[in-house]
Amino acid sequence: MAQLSSTLVQQEVTTKVRARTVALGALYGFAFAYLASLVVAVWAAYDGGQALARFYVLLSGVLLLMLAPVLSVISMTRIVTLAMSLPSLLALATGALYISQRIDSLAGLLPVTLSDNLASGILAVTLPFAFAMLWLAVRTRRIALGGIGAVALTVGLVAFVLTGSRGAWICLAAGAIIAAYLLLRHAIVSRRTRTPAWLMLLDVAVVAVAVAAIAFFVAVVLSPDLDARFGVSAQGGSAFSRIALWRDSLPLIQDYYFTGSGLASTAMVYATYAYLLHVPYLVHAHNLYVQIALEQGVPGLIAFLGIIVSTVAYTVSAWRRTDEVGRGLLAAGYAATIALLVHGLFDAELYFSTLAPLVFLAPALLLWVASGMYRHARSDDWAEPVPAGRSAGLAIGAGLPVLVALLLPGTPARWEANVGSALQSRTELSIYHQPEWSFQDQVRRQLPNDLAAAEEHFQAALALDPAQPTANR
Repeated sequence: MAQLSSTLVQQEVTTKVRARTVALGALYGFAFAYLASLVVAVWAAYDGGQALARFYVLLSGVLLLMLAPVLSVISMTRIVTLAMSLPSLLALATGALYISQRIDSLAGLLPVTLSDNLASGILAVTLPFAFAMLWLAVRTRRIALGGIGAVALTVGLVAFVLTGSRGAWICLAAGAIIAAYLLLRHAIVSRRTRTPAWLMLLDVAVVAVAVAAIAFFVAVVLSPDLDARFGVSAQGGSAFSRIALWRDSLPLIQDYYFTGSGLASTAMVYATYAYLLHVPYLVHAHNLYVQIALEQGVPGLIAFLGIIVSTVAYTVSAWRRTDEVGRGLLAAGYAATIALLVHGLFDAELYFSTLAPLVFLAPALLLWVASGMYRHARSDDWAEPVPAGRSAGLAIGAGLPVLVALLLPGTPARWEANVGSALQSRTELSIYHQPEWSFQDQVRRQLPNDLAAAEEHFQAALALDPAQPTANR
């Protein structure tokens, strides 16, 4: 009987190790798929120089994420300290800079300035770590850490309030609520041998509320029929005008479904093909997910979401088995990640800016902390990863974005239309410059031979599917 019990325990341990190993492999697979989408988006861009600059900015963020497990070789004490200190200091610097630029006597002396949305986006993903740092310092009586955490939290919150960003408040509140719920749930479960039925029902309710909120958001964006019921209008303020913008973005995402319109191309693509303007009007989509899909294609968006999901999945075992300090730090990482995802529903300025690597900050810190816990643990249930599981995860992560795209009906025609759209925008927008050209349509009329390759792909798309929307526009 004892031998059977030992065998069952060992099987459970192996299953947990294999699960986190698959998750880590999937994370790297999704990261490679995301990088591939960046390379393709550089090809699709009409301005290669700007596209390359943006490519290197985003590349640095992905490399930070991928190197996180390697950096876990240092002691766990240092990992915990650095994982809280670095984002806390960033929150302090961001808050101090933003507050300073609001003071007239200092504004002219600053080398750079931060917009309201950019400052709130940075603070949303760093303030949870400042709070965790202050909490840890109080628990462990570390005065220096406590001082840094308190100052960072205070300055950051003051700046956060001054930004006036309603979306940022929603995202920070969502992150805090989820983190608090996870901590409370663990406290309840840890005192019992079995998870109570009421808590499982509460778990289902929390998931249902989250799914319902996302479904409602998507329905409002996709269904103009709901406008009258909810008072949606392009003239109804910032939130409603953004809904109109997201709707205007959907046909463009369809046009550039596989490749995206290209890195750093959003402003002129919007102006030329959505609003029929000869000058840039909007520089980004004001939605993280729309922005990624528009620039890098739907496979790039799937890869980005896969990175987030696989990172969280990788940390599950660490959350269950770590101590109070480690769990508090993981909770801060979860809160920051939730804040990032929710804030992405309302804005994309952080992702569009030169500070875009910070989009990967919270997932990278989660990965770093969890990897450190696994590496430095000594008990059997933290056993070494399974190579086969990592390979399977890598295949899943690298293949899923492409597979999802290819399984859609009408893929061959959609691909031809996508290539035609990319060639058209690359040609037209690379040639179009003011004052030499008054408007973009002059390029189409005066240089038809330059667009012959794009036209061939549109004709091929129509031959495969006469109703193909992009080729018929």
